[in-house]
Formats: sequence, C-alpha cells, structure tokens
Amino acid sequence: MKNIKLIAGFFLILTSLTFISCENEPIDSSINLDDFNNGVNGPALFKADFSGATWTATTFQAVISGNFITISGVKANGEGFGFLVEESTTGTYAANTNLLAYTPSGSEYGYWSTNFNNPEENTGSITISNINTTNNTLSGTFNFKGYWSDTTVNSILPVQFTNGVFQNIPFITQAQTGDSFFAKIGGTEFVDVDILSTTISVGSQEFISIGAQNAALNSITVSVKSSLGTGTYPITGNATTDGVQAIYDFNDTNYNAVSGSIIVTSKTATRIKGTFNFVTSGATPFTVTEGAFDVEY
Repeated sequence: MKNIKLIAGFFLILTSLTFISCENEPIDSSINLDDFNNGVNGPALFKADFSGATWTATTFQAVISGNFITISGVKANGEGFGFLVEESTTGTYAANTNLLAYTPSGSEYGYWSTNFNNPEENTGSITISNINTTNNTLSGTFNFKGYWSDTTVNSILPVQFTNGVFQNIPFITQAQTGDSFFAKIGGTEFVDVDILSTTISVGSQEFISIGAQNAALNSITVSVKSSLGTGTYPITGNATTDGVQAIYDFNDTNYNAVSGSIIVTSKTATRIKGTFNFVTSGATPFTVTEGAFDVEY
C-alpha cells in the first residue's frame, strides 16, 4: 500500500493527529486573498454533499509542492475539508492511500479517508482534472467514506461525502511559501524535494510538525508543542513528557530520535523557525546534524 511518509511520521511520533484547515492569511505578502475566493479564470467553488445537505466553503487554498498537492476549503467557523495528495499531476487517485479529511468546527478530530482497522478498504477517490499553469488554478472532484480519526472512540459511525467539487481553486508553489529545510545525516546533506508543515492535536495538546522528504522517499519529521516559545528543548525519546519529537524514515523503516535537541529561534502565529540535531534508535543509529527549518504552519 502506498504510504505518505511525512504524514506517517506525524502518526508515529504523536499517535493521533487531525488535519487542521489553513488559516485565512496570505502565505506570501504578494498574494491577494481575494484570488482564493474568486478564481482568476472563473468563480472558485468548493462543495460536497453529506448528512443530507450540501456544504459549501467560503475560503479556498491550494499548494503544489514537489510530489504533493494540498487543497483546503473552509468556512468562517473553522470547519472544512483538507486534502493531501501524493501526486503533482492530473489524474484519479485512491482516497485511502492519500489523505482526504473533513474536520467539524471546534473539533480536535475529523473524518478521514482511511479505515484504521482495514487500511486496504477502498474508501473513494479524488480526481485532479485540470491544473492551469497560466492562471495558477486547479479543479477536480472527490468522494470518500470518512472514518473518525480518534481511534479510541468506536461509537461514531463513518460519514459518506459525495458529489465533491473543487473548481478554479488558485494555487501557489512551494517556492512562493518561502519555506526552507536543511539537515545532514551522517555528514551527508539530506536533499529535500518536499516540505510539509501542519498543526496536530493530541488530546488537549497541540503540536507543530515539520516534515521533509527526499527523492528516495526518505523523510525527516520534527515536532514542537504549540505552547512552546523560543528556547532550547531536549529530546530524550520519551514521547509522553518531551515537548519536542523527531523521527527519520529510511527505506520504509522508522527511527525515533532518542537524544538531541530542537532550538526554536523565532515563532509567530503563523511561522516557526529553528534548528535541530538528534540521534535515532536502531542497531546502527543515524546521526542528524545541522538541522534547520523556517516554515509557515
């Protein structure tokens, strides 16, 4: 089964995560937010049917970054859809091997396109039908069966999302976000082709997670509690007490950081910058040095 390793890294560090919709703020000062509400080559639209009604977003965003496409459609109250597709071209892609999610307003969890008890279940699909590189818009359709992402709760039934449409959603590229990531593994530079940052809720705690993936599909993920400000935070390998975590995914094997530190040098409401180093678990531990990140979240 295909695996989105950056998201998998978040799972392995924090066990349970929810897809948080993007804030309605510009990623780059040159971007006009009105473009996200009114497609530059026609009206922008994001809607879906579920629970006997049609849901329509009021704000839209999309990013094409290396091998990934992310799309979100949200309402003013914070409820919304968020998609992470491990592709960068048009086509139809399985929902269960990508991430399609709907998060209700005020919830730490949402309905995900993966059945955690049966990951092979065909839960639907997403079609990217058009990527307009002249006007920087994309369009497509989706449908999926969403399972509640809090796996400790068995009483919430899955929800079927149908007739999903996203039309003329303006997108930006990773270069326009200004995000950056750097690290060396065993003294050799880790050359990333994708950077992904997201906010993760675990019970009452929230983390900011930053992941980077290289062309060989290996990945590094570091996470910082959202409540932490600037400062130096040690990694001890204790996922329960540490305010920061890290993981290295190499050749489909995950190696958790057991020592090291993450230094947050700058943090605002929408952006975080810092450095890191760590040593992983494993019979032959990996040593990660000169780590640095500067990302929107």
